[in-house]
Amino acid sequence: NVSGNSMQSSANLLITVQQCLAYIQGNIDYADAYTKAHTPKIKVMRPQASYLIWLDCRELGLSHEALNAFFVDKAGLALNDGEMFGKEGAGFMRMNVGCPRVTLEKALQQLKAAYEAL
Repeated sequence: NVSGNSMQSSANLLITVQQCLAYIQGNIDYADAYTKAHTPKIKVMRPQASYLIWLDCRELGLSHEALNAFFVDKAGLALNDGEMFGKEGAGFMRMNVGCPRVTLEKALQQLKAAYEAL
């Protein structure tokens, strides 16, 4: 039955989407807890409906150029610079957490090492 197959496919897709959303929420929670524990001057801004988190780095007191150098050269991370979204983005970096947890863990460990070397 074609109609029955379509309904089953829709149900499977809904379960898959729900699992993805739960996984991403777990990554957001992980990043938030990790930064609170290991990089307390970098705050996670939880997204409303996205897999992109904002990292509020203003407490580091770095200039725009120094903040970019910190993430690229010291932490080895290529994130979106908040200033590319307007002057209100100064001191913020945008991180994609829609990835495997192991990738996020590695990125946060690199961030921690760079933070500790400041």
